[in-house]
Amino acid sequence: MLALLAVALAVPACRGGRRGTPPERWVPADVRLAIVVPEAGRAARELAALHATLSGFPGAGDLATLRGALAAQLGFDPLDPDALADAGLDRRRGAALALTGRDAAAPTLLVLPVADAPKLERLLARLARERLGAETRTAEPHGAAATVVFRSAPGAPAALAYAVVDRTALVAPGPSGPAAVAAAATLAPERALPAAQGFLAAQAAIGADSAALAFVPAGSPLLAGRWAVRDGLALGVTAGAGRLRARLAVLLGAREPSFQALAAKGGRGGEAALRLMPDAAAVLTFDGDPAALGRKLVPLVAAPDRARLAARGVELQRDLFDVLAPGAAVALSLSPRLALGELDEATARADPLRVVELEAVLPLKPGATAAAERLAAALQPPAPAHASRPRRPSPSSPAAARSPRANDGRIATPSGEIAWRLEPDLGRLLLAGGAPGRLEALEARLAGGGAAFAPPTAEAREALSGPLGGGVLDVQRLVASVRALPDDAFGTGPSGFVVRSVVDRFLEPAARLAAVSGSAQLAADALVVTVDVEAREGGDER
Repeated sequence: MLALLAVALAVPACRGGRRGTPPERWVPADVRLAIVVPEAGRAARELAALHATLSGFPGAGDLATLRGALAAQLGFDPLDPDALADAGLDRRRGAALALTGRDAAAPTLLVLPVADAPKLERLLARLARERLGAETRTAEPHGAAATVVFRSAPGAPAALAYAVVDRTALVAPGPSGPAAVAAAATLAPERALPAAQGFLAAQAAIGADSAALAFVPAGSPLLAGRWAVRDGLALGVTAGAGRLRARLAVLLGAREPSFQALAAKGGRGGEAALRLMPDAAAVLTFDGDPAALGRKLVPLVAAPDRARLAARGVELQRDLFDVLAPGAAVALSLSPRLALGELDEATARADPLRVVELEAVLPLKPGATAAAERLAAALQPPAPAHASRPRRPSPSSPAAARSPRANDGRIATPSGEIAWRLEPDLGRLLLAGGAPGRLEALEARLAGGGAAFAPPTAEAREALSGPLGGGVLDVQRLVASVRALPDDAFGTGPSGFVVRSVVDRFLEPAARLAAVSGSAQLAADALVVTVDVEAREGGDER
């Protein structure tokens, strides 16, 4: 069975304009999952290049031998376009794999493009014999379809069945395979996948450049209980040497108007991101409408947390999301005071700057001062009864470099300070958390001075200016930050050794990556998120 699945995944699906009927034409619309891959030669080349890159990663020894083992089972290398042709498959056309029906017991259907029918039939006969133990071959009519069935013995349940229709092989394993093949061979066009509105929307959202498209329709048991993707989803993938791009389309159905409300104009989060701290490991931007985003996020905040804020006079929608304008940018870096051996939820809540340091530029709508004051008051910890006046920065500290402003605020934490500055004349709120002086350094960079965040790749830079926003993880920066932590940050004794070993297992392959970046945009009927994973060029870390 695994070998047959490999054939389907290695051989891709045809689009309009290429020779032959598109493979999705033979796939029923009521599938649990369908995979359609465009153009065999291209897919084989992309997968081979990606396999070569991944095989060089530490700990990828099993992956390095997988290609050879799979080729040995199939009798040909599925990542070699020429080998596909030698197996009787048409590398200029495509294939599909479908989990048919809404019942988990329904058979898997493979749709394979035929270039040389005798060669492909010999391949299927050998796989049936060697992988399924089925040597008995019979030709049987199933309805209007002529089907070839392989069994372990005469009268035994079917192990594998196939039929060739319009230069396309329809293949299904198991006792219900003959019926599945016959149903696909006689499938009416109006009941096929291309007639499904959700599939058409998914294709349009993903675009035509994907080497593979996976589609899960609304109503599939695979989406049961997953409300965020209840209307269906699709995933398109392209790959190559040192890169992988995945594009996820979440179909919106009746929710589309509320998501379209996220669209906004005038956001410049990508520009603001290039003024954030140079040591940032992660940077996020949002150029959509914050008020529309709040209407989706606030109901997800735990009721006790909303109640605590309300007790301090703060409503998240009114005092945060409704006053923000498009164009927010946030940067995060790993705290040099991070102690993994002692980290737990209570510690992170009490002293978040022990985990991460941050900077943020938040554009504001006019009239945001009152809301900012309510938020600032809510953030201030309650003063103990014996508390003296708040300690002011010493004259030599960076925080004392400029005179206090009415719209400044600072909260001391055990690991530093959270500071902010409301600038109504510039329509923005600046926020910084970390060592004293971060806020002043941020303001200086925004004025055009000093080193700032530099995206590690061109794709990462582009992601920060996505239509709705984007994000970048500078993997090399993150790896360097973890490796710079002192030994006692991982704990002491045997437990510290275990923590360090676990972290190192993740750092070794991560050190081969340059960046993970993503962006979001709205398409007709779908929210589309594109993620790029890029390997580092060369062998030396920066």
